[in-house]
Amino acid sequence: MKTESDRTGISAEEKYLLSLLRESLTFENDSETSKVTRLDWDKLCSIAQRHSVLPLLYDTLTEKEDLPEKVHKTTERLAKGAVSQSYRLLFLSKYLVGKMEAAGLSVVLLKGVATASFYPIPELRKSGDVDLLLLDKTCLKQVCGILQDCGCVRSEEQHALHHIVYCTKEGIEIEIHTMLAEPFDSQEINRYMQEKLPDCRRNIRRVTCMGVELPMLDTGYHAYELLLHMLQHFLWAGFGLRLLCDWVVFWNRETEAEEREKYLRLVRESRVKGFSDIVTLFCCTYLGLSQERVAWMEITGKYDLDIFLREIMEAEEFGNSAADRMVTLRNNSLGAYVREFQHQMHLNFPRAGRYFPLWPGLWLVTLIRFLRNNRKIRRVSARAVLKKAGQRSRVMEQIQLWKY
Repeated sequence: MKTESDRTGISAEEKYLLSLLRESLTFENDSETSKVTRLDWDKLCSIAQRHSVLPLLYDTLTEKEDLPEKVHKTTERLAKGAVSQSYRLLFLSKYLVGKMEAAGLSVVLLKGVATASFYPIPELRKSGDVDLLLLDKTCLKQVCGILQDCGCVRSEEQHALHHIVYCTKEGIEIEIHTMLAEPFDSQEINRYMQEKLPDCRRNIRRVTCMGVELPMLDTGYHAYELLLHMLQHFLWAGFGLRLLCDWVVFWNRETEAEEREKYLRLVRESRVKGFSDIVTLFCCTYLGLSQERVAWMEITGKYDLDIFLREIMEAEEFGNSAADRMVTLRNNSLGAYVREFQHQMHLNFPRAGRYFPLWPGLWLVTLIRFLRNNRKIRRVSARAVLKKAGQRSRVMEQIQLWKY
Protein backbone atom coordinates (compact mmCIF):
# COMPACT_ATOMS: atom_id res chain seq x y z
CA MET A 1 0.00 0.00 0.00
CA LYS A 2 1.44 3.37 -1.01
CA THR A 3 1.14 6.35 1.28
CA GLU A 4 2.04 9.96 0.69
CA SER A 5 4.47 12.22 2.49
CA ASP A 6 3.37 15.45 4.19
CA ARG A 7 4.82 18.90 3.46
CA THR A 8 7.94 18.17 5.54
CA GLY A 9 8.85 15.22 3.33
CA ILE A 10 7.99 12.79 6.12
CA SER A 11 5.87 9.78 5.22
CA ALA A 12 2.66 8.82 7.01
CA GLU A 13 4.48 5.85 8.55
CA GLU A 14 7.27 8.05 9.92
CA LYS A 15 4.74 10.49 11.34
CA TYR A 16 2.76 7.65 12.92
CA LEU A 17 5.97 6.21 14.37
CA LEU A 18 6.60 9.51 16.17
CA SER A 19 3.10 9.32 17.63
CA LEU A 20 3.63 5.74 18.78
CA LEU A 21 6.87 6.71 20.46
CA ARG A 22 5.11 9.56 22.27
CA GLU A 23 2.59 7.08 23.63
CA SER A 24 5.28 4.60 24.65
CA LEU A 25 7.50 7.16 26.38
CA THR A 26 4.76 9.07 28.20
CA PHE A 27 2.00 6.44 28.65
CA GLU A 28 -0.45 9.00 27.26
CA ASN A 29 -2.73 8.30 24.30
CA ASP A 30 -1.81 10.37 21.27
CA SER A 31 -4.76 11.74 19.30
CA GLU A 32 -2.69 11.71 16.09
CA THR A 33 -2.70 7.92 15.95
CA SER A 34 -6.49 7.84 15.58
CA LYS A 35 -6.41 10.15 12.53
CA VAL A 36 -4.45 7.79 10.30
CA THR A 37 -6.62 5.79 7.89
CA ARG A 38 -4.02 4.35 5.51
CA LEU A 39 -0.85 2.81 6.84
CA ASP A 40 1.79 0.41 5.57
CA TRP A 41 2.58 -1.53 8.74
CA ASP A 42 5.50 -3.40 7.18
CA LYS A 43 7.10 -0.09 6.23
CA LEU A 44 6.53 1.36 9.69
CA CYS A 45 8.04 -1.73 11.28
CA SER A 46 11.07 -1.47 9.00
CA ILE A 47 11.61 2.21 9.83
CA ALA A 48 11.36 1.53 13.57
CA GLN A 49 13.89 -1.29 13.25
CA ARG A 50 16.35 0.94 11.38
CA HIS A 51 16.08 3.48 14.21
CA SER A 52 16.40 0.68 16.82
CA VAL A 53 13.21 1.73 18.62
CA LEU A 54 10.82 -1.12 17.78
CA PRO A 55 11.25 -2.88 21.18
CA LEU A 56 10.15 0.36 22.91
CA LEU A 57 6.83 0.09 21.07
CA TYR A 58 6.00 -3.42 22.24
CA ASP A 59 3.28 -2.57 24.79
CA THR A 60 1.81 0.20 22.64
CA LEU A 61 1.68 -1.83 19.45
CA THR A 62 0.17 -4.94 21.02
CA GLU A 63 -2.86 -2.83 22.00
CA LYS A 64 -3.55 -1.91 18.35
CA GLU A 65 -6.46 -3.98 17.03
CA ASP A 66 -5.42 -3.62 13.39
CA LEU A 67 -1.82 -4.69 13.95
CA PRO A 68 -0.84 -7.41 11.44
CA GLU A 69 0.29 -10.69 12.95
CA LYS A 70 3.64 -10.46 11.15
CA VAL A 71 4.41 -7.08 12.74
CA HIS A 72 3.31 -8.35 16.15
CA LYS A 73 5.64 -11.35 15.93
CA THR A 74 8.57 -9.19 14.77
CA THR A 75 8.00 -6.71 17.60
CA GLU A 76 7.71 -9.48 20.17
CA ARG A 77 10.87 -11.20 18.90
CA LEU A 78 12.92 -7.99 19.03
CA ALA A 79 11.51 -7.05 22.44
CA LYS A 80 12.54 -10.43 23.86
CA GLY A 81 15.97 -9.99 22.29
CA ALA A 82 16.31 -6.52 23.82
CA VAL A 83 15.37 -7.82 27.27
CA SER A 84 17.86 -10.68 27.04
CA GLN A 85 20.64 -8.37 25.85
CA SER A 86 19.82 -5.78 28.53
CA TYR A 87 20.34 -8.28 31.34
CA ARG A 88 23.46 -9.65 29.70
CA LEU A 89 24.97 -6.16 29.55
CA LEU A 90 23.70 -5.29 33.02
CA PHE A 91 25.50 -8.14 34.74
CA LEU A 92 28.60 -7.75 32.58
CA SER A 93 28.69 -4.08 33.64
CA LYS A 94 28.28 -5.05 37.28
CA TYR A 95 31.06 -7.63 37.02
CA LEU A 96 33.55 -5.27 35.32
CA VAL A 97 32.79 -2.31 37.58
CA GLY A 98 33.20 -4.58 40.61
CA LYS A 99 36.59 -5.76 39.38
CA MET A 100 37.80 -2.21 38.78
CA GLU A 101 36.49 -0.81 42.05
CA ALA A 102 38.11 -3.70 43.92
CA ALA A 103 41.40 -2.57 42.34
CA GLY A 104 40.80 0.98 43.59
CA LEU A 105 39.89 2.40 40.18
CA SER A 106 37.20 5.05 39.74
CA VAL A 107 34.88 4.38 36.80
CA VAL A 108 31.32 5.31 35.86
CA LEU A 109 28.90 3.71 33.45
CA LEU A 110 27.98 5.74 30.36
CA LYS A 111 25.06 5.45 27.93
CA GLY A 112 23.61 1.93 27.51
CA VAL A 113 22.47 0.51 30.84
CA ALA A 114 23.05 3.86 32.54
CA THR A 115 20.56 5.59 30.25
CA ALA A 116 18.14 2.66 30.25
CA SER A 117 17.70 3.21 34.00
CA PHE A 118 15.53 6.26 33.23
CA TYR A 119 13.04 4.35 31.06
CA PRO A 120 9.70 3.13 32.46
CA ILE A 121 10.66 -0.34 31.17
CA PRO A 122 14.49 -0.22 31.04
CA GLU A 123 14.81 -3.71 29.59
CA LEU A 124 13.26 -2.57 26.29
CA ARG A 125 15.87 0.10 25.61
CA LYS A 126 18.16 -1.49 22.99
CA SER A 127 21.86 -1.46 23.91
CA GLY A 128 24.79 -3.12 22.22
CA ASP A 129 27.91 -2.60 24.30
CA VAL A 130 29.32 -1.49 27.66
CA ASP A 131 30.76 2.03 27.97
CA LEU A 132 32.90 2.90 30.99
CA LEU A 133 34.45 6.29 31.73
CA LEU A 134 37.82 6.03 33.47
CA LEU A 135 38.21 9.09 35.67
CA ASP A 136 42.00 8.82 35.92
CA LYS A 137 43.56 8.20 32.51
CA THR A 138 46.92 7.37 34.12
CA CYS A 139 45.31 4.09 35.21
CA LEU A 140 44.43 3.03 31.66
CA LYS A 141 47.15 0.37 31.52
CA GLN A 142 45.84 -1.14 34.76
CA VAL A 143 42.29 -1.20 33.38
CA CYS A 144 43.49 -2.98 30.24
CA GLY A 145 45.19 -5.58 32.41
CA ILE A 146 41.96 -6.21 34.34
CA LEU A 147 39.99 -6.66 31.11
CA GLN A 148 42.56 -9.12 29.79
CA ASP A 149 42.41 -11.06 33.06
CA CYS A 150 38.63 -11.24 32.59
CA GLY A 151 39.14 -12.92 29.21
CA CYS A 152 38.52 -9.85 27.06
CA VAL A 153 40.56 -9.29 23.92
CA ARG A 154 41.67 -5.92 22.62
CA SER A 155 40.14 -5.20 19.20
CA GLU A 156 42.65 -5.16 16.36
CA GLU A 157 41.21 -1.94 14.93
CA GLN A 158 40.84 1.09 17.18
CA HIS A 159 38.80 3.86 15.53
CA ALA A 160 39.01 6.49 18.27
CA LEU A 161 41.61 8.56 20.12
CA HIS A 162 40.13 8.65 23.60
CA HIS A 163 38.55 5.28 24.06
CA ILE A 164 39.86 1.75 23.73
CA VAL A 165 37.71 -1.17 22.61
CA TYR A 166 37.87 -4.68 24.05
CA CYS A 167 35.65 -7.63 23.16
CA THR A 168 34.31 -10.50 25.27
CA LYS A 169 34.25 -14.11 24.10
CA GLU A 170 30.55 -13.63 23.36
CA GLY A 171 31.32 -10.72 21.04
CA ILE A 172 30.18 -7.88 23.33
CA GLU A 173 32.28 -4.74 22.94
CA ILE A 174 33.57 -2.88 25.99
CA GLU A 175 34.66 0.71 25.45
CA ILE A 176 36.94 2.36 27.99
CA HIS A 177 36.65 6.15 27.64
CA THR A 178 39.15 8.66 28.99
CA MET A 179 37.16 11.75 27.90
CA LEU A 180 33.46 12.64 27.82
CA ALA A 181 33.63 12.56 24.00
CA GLU A 182 36.09 12.21 21.15
CA PRO A 183 37.84 15.42 19.98
CA PHE A 184 35.82 17.96 18.00
CA ASP A 185 37.19 20.42 15.44
CA SER A 186 37.26 23.08 18.18
CA GLN A 187 40.34 23.10 20.40
CA GLU A 188 38.42 25.19 22.90
CA ILE A 189 35.78 22.51 23.51
CA ASN A 190 38.46 19.80 23.60
CA ARG A 191 40.35 21.66 26.33
CA TYR A 192 37.08 22.24 28.16
CA MET A 193 36.26 18.52 28.19
CA GLN A 194 39.71 17.72 29.57
CA GLU A 195 39.32 20.34 32.29
CA LYS A 196 35.92 18.98 33.32
CA LEU A 197 37.03 15.38 33.70
CA PRO A 198 38.23 15.92 37.32
CA ASP A 199 34.82 17.46 38.10
CA CYS A 200 33.18 14.21 37.05
CA ARG A 201 34.77 12.54 40.07
CA ARG A 202 32.77 14.90 42.30
CA ASN A 203 29.56 14.25 40.39
CA ILE A 204 28.94 10.53 40.77
CA ARG A 205 25.89 8.83 42.20
CA ARG A 206 24.89 5.19 42.66
CA VAL A 207 21.77 4.38 40.61
CA THR A 208 19.73 1.20 40.74
CA CYS A 209 18.80 -0.18 37.34
CA MET A 210 16.87 -3.44 37.00
CA GLY A 211 17.77 -4.25 40.59
CA VAL A 212 21.52 -3.64 40.24
CA GLU A 213 23.29 -0.61 41.72
CA LEU A 214 25.95 0.96 39.50
CA PRO A 215 28.00 4.21 39.50
CA MET A 216 26.79 6.85 37.06
CA LEU A 217 27.34 10.55 36.50
CA ASP A 218 25.08 12.94 38.39
CA THR A 219 22.15 14.46 36.47
CA GLY A 220 23.90 17.59 35.18
CA TYR A 221 27.00 15.81 33.89
CA HIS A 222 25.02 12.80 32.71
CA ALA A 223 22.84 15.03 30.53
CA TYR A 224 25.90 16.86 29.25
CA GLU A 225 27.54 13.58 28.26
CA LEU A 226 24.37 12.45 26.47
CA LEU A 227 24.29 15.73 24.56
CA LEU A 228 27.95 15.46 23.54
CA HIS A 229 27.31 11.89 22.40
CA MET A 230 24.45 13.08 20.18
CA LEU A 231 26.51 16.01 18.90
CA GLN A 232 29.41 13.76 18.03
CA HIS A 233 27.22 11.45 15.96
CA PHE A 234 25.46 14.43 14.40
CA LEU A 235 28.78 15.89 13.23
CA TRP A 236 29.72 12.54 11.73
CA ALA A 237 27.07 10.52 9.89
CA GLY A 238 24.12 11.56 12.06
CA PHE A 239 21.82 9.83 14.55
CA GLY A 240 18.23 8.69 14.71
CA LEU A 241 15.28 8.51 17.07
CA ARG A 242 16.73 6.25 19.76
CA LEU A 243 19.04 8.90 21.23
CA LEU A 244 16.19 11.42 21.20
CA CYS A 245 14.02 8.96 23.14
CA ASP A 246 16.80 8.93 25.75
CA TRP A 247 16.54 12.72 25.98
CA VAL A 248 12.77 12.55 26.54
CA VAL A 249 12.80 10.04 29.39
CA PHE A 250 15.82 11.74 30.98
CA TRP A 251 14.18 15.17 31.30
CA ASN A 252 10.60 14.03 31.87
CA ARG A 253 11.70 13.08 35.38
CA GLU A 254 11.92 15.29 38.44
CA THR A 255 15.38 16.86 38.52
CA GLU A 256 17.12 18.94 41.16
CA ALA A 257 17.50 22.68 40.56
CA GLU A 258 21.21 22.44 41.33
CA GLU A 259 21.70 19.81 38.63
CA ARG A 260 19.70 21.82 36.09
CA GLU A 261 21.89 24.87 36.76
CA LYS A 262 24.97 22.69 36.41
CA TYR A 263 23.81 21.44 33.01
CA LEU A 264 23.08 24.95 31.76
CA ARG A 265 26.50 26.14 32.86
CA LEU A 266 28.20 23.27 31.04
CA VAL A 267 26.40 23.82 27.72
CA ARG A 268 26.86 27.58 27.85
CA GLU A 269 30.52 27.47 28.75
CA SER A 270 31.22 24.98 25.96
CA ARG A 271 28.96 26.90 23.55
CA VAL A 272 26.70 24.04 22.57
CA LYS A 273 23.42 25.49 23.87
CA GLY A 274 22.09 25.94 20.34
CA PHE A 275 22.37 22.20 19.78
CA SER A 276 20.84 21.52 23.21
CA ASP A 277 17.94 23.83 22.35
CA ILE A 278 17.07 22.31 18.98
CA VAL A 279 17.25 18.76 20.36
CA THR A 280 15.03 19.69 23.30
CA LEU A 281 12.55 21.61 21.16
CA PHE A 282 12.34 18.69 18.74
CA CYS A 283 11.60 16.28 21.60
CA CYS A 284 8.89 18.59 22.97
CA THR A 285 7.28 18.92 19.54
CA TYR A 286 7.42 15.32 18.33
CA LEU A 287 8.23 12.90 21.15
CA GLY A 288 6.32 13.98 24.25
CA LEU A 289 8.94 15.81 26.28
CA SER A 290 7.04 18.05 28.70
CA GLN A 291 7.62 21.74 27.99
CA GLU A 292 7.05 22.48 31.67
CA ARG A 293 9.85 20.12 32.65
CA VAL A 294 12.37 21.98 30.47
CA ALA A 295 11.09 25.55 30.74
CA TRP A 296 14.20 26.38 32.79
CA MET A 297 16.37 25.78 29.69
CA GLU A 298 15.18 29.16 28.37
CA ILE A 299 14.97 28.21 24.70
CA THR A 300 14.76 31.50 22.84
CA GLY A 301 16.23 30.78 19.40
CA LYS A 302 14.12 30.15 16.31
CA TYR A 303 14.77 26.81 14.68
CA ASP A 304 13.48 25.15 11.51
CA LEU A 305 12.42 21.83 12.98
CA ASP A 306 11.35 20.52 9.57
CA ILE A 307 14.98 20.46 8.44
CA PHE A 308 16.08 18.78 11.67
CA LEU A 309 13.23 16.26 11.42
CA ARG A 310 14.28 15.26 7.90
CA GLU A 311 17.89 14.95 9.07
CA ILE A 312 16.92 12.65 11.96
CA MET A 313 14.60 10.43 9.92
CA GLU A 314 17.08 10.15 7.06
CA ALA A 315 20.03 9.32 9.32
CA GLU A 316 18.38 6.33 11.04
CA GLU A 317 20.57 4.81 13.75
CA PHE A 318 24.02 6.47 13.64
CA GLY A 319 23.76 7.56 10.02
CA ASN A 320 23.90 4.09 8.51
CA SER A 321 21.24 4.87 5.91
CA ALA A 322 23.58 6.04 3.14
CA ALA A 323 27.27 5.75 2.28
CA ASP A 324 27.60 9.47 1.50
CA ARG A 325 26.76 10.47 5.09
CA MET A 326 30.17 11.06 6.66
CA VAL A 327 30.38 14.55 8.18
CA THR A 328 28.42 17.74 8.79
CA LEU A 329 30.06 21.06 7.99
CA ARG A 330 29.72 24.31 9.95
CA ASN A 331 28.41 25.95 6.78
CA ASN A 332 28.68 25.54 3.02
CA SER A 333 31.74 27.76 2.53
CA LEU A 334 35.16 26.73 1.24
CA GLY A 335 36.60 27.49 4.67
CA ALA A 336 34.27 24.95 6.26
CA TYR A 337 35.49 22.21 3.89
CA VAL A 338 39.13 23.11 4.61
CA ARG A 339 38.49 23.13 8.37
CA GLU A 340 36.90 19.66 8.26
CA PHE A 341 39.76 18.28 6.14
CA GLN A 342 42.28 19.63 8.66
CA HIS A 343 40.26 18.07 11.50
CA GLN A 344 40.26 14.69 9.76
CA MET A 345 44.02 14.91 9.30
CA HIS A 346 44.49 15.47 13.03
CA LEU A 347 42.14 12.58 13.86
CA ASN A 348 44.09 10.26 11.56
CA PHE A 349 47.50 11.42 12.81
CA PRO A 350 47.06 12.75 16.38
CA ARG A 351 50.79 12.71 17.18
CA ALA A 352 52.39 13.59 13.85
CA GLY A 353 49.75 16.29 13.32
CA ARG A 354 51.31 18.34 16.13
CA TYR A 355 54.28 19.17 13.90
CA PHE A 356 53.57 21.82 11.26
CA PRO A 357 56.39 20.79 8.85
CA LEU A 358 54.74 17.37 8.46
CA TRP A 359 51.35 18.75 7.46
CA PRO A 360 51.80 18.68 3.64
CA GLY A 361 52.65 14.99 3.71
CA LEU A 362 49.83 14.24 6.15
CA TRP A 363 47.35 16.14 3.98
CA LEU A 364 48.34 14.02 1.01
CA VAL A 365 47.99 10.75 2.90
CA THR A 366 44.63 11.86 4.36
CA LEU A 367 43.36 12.72 0.87
CA ILE A 368 44.53 9.42 -0.61
CA ARG A 369 42.95 7.47 2.26
CA PHE A 370 39.68 9.41 1.86
CA LEU A 371 39.47 8.72 -1.88
CA ARG A 372 40.49 5.07 -1.52
CA ASN A 373 37.99 4.33 1.26
CA ASN A 374 35.20 5.99 -0.69
CA ARG A 375 35.92 3.84 -3.73
CA LYS A 376 36.69 0.49 -2.11
CA ILE A 377 34.72 0.48 1.15
CA ARG A 378 31.85 2.95 0.93
CA ARG A 379 31.53 2.66 -2.86
CA VAL A 380 30.52 6.27 -3.19
CA SER A 381 32.13 9.23 -4.96
CA ALA A 382 33.98 11.94 -3.07
CA ARG A 383 31.74 14.45 -4.83
CA ALA A 384 28.63 12.79 -3.37
CA VAL A 385 30.14 12.88 0.15
CA LEU A 386 31.01 16.57 -0.13
CA LYS A 387 27.60 17.41 -1.57
CA LYS A 388 25.79 15.64 1.27
CA ALA A 389 28.02 17.35 3.86
CA GLY A 390 27.09 20.70 2.38
CA GLN A 391 23.37 19.90 2.44
CA ARG A 392 23.52 18.84 6.09
CA SER A 393 25.24 22.10 7.03
CA ARG A 394 21.84 23.85 7.01
CA VAL A 395 21.15 22.60 10.54
CA MET A 396 24.60 23.70 11.68
CA GLU A 397 23.89 27.24 10.58
CA GLN A 398 20.84 27.27 12.85
CA ILE A 399 22.46 26.03 16.03
CA GLN A 400 25.51 28.33 15.85
CA LEU A 401 27.83 25.65 17.18
CA TRP A 402 30.77 26.86 19.30
CA LYS A 403 29.25 30.37 19.28
CA TYR A 404 26.19 30.12 21.57
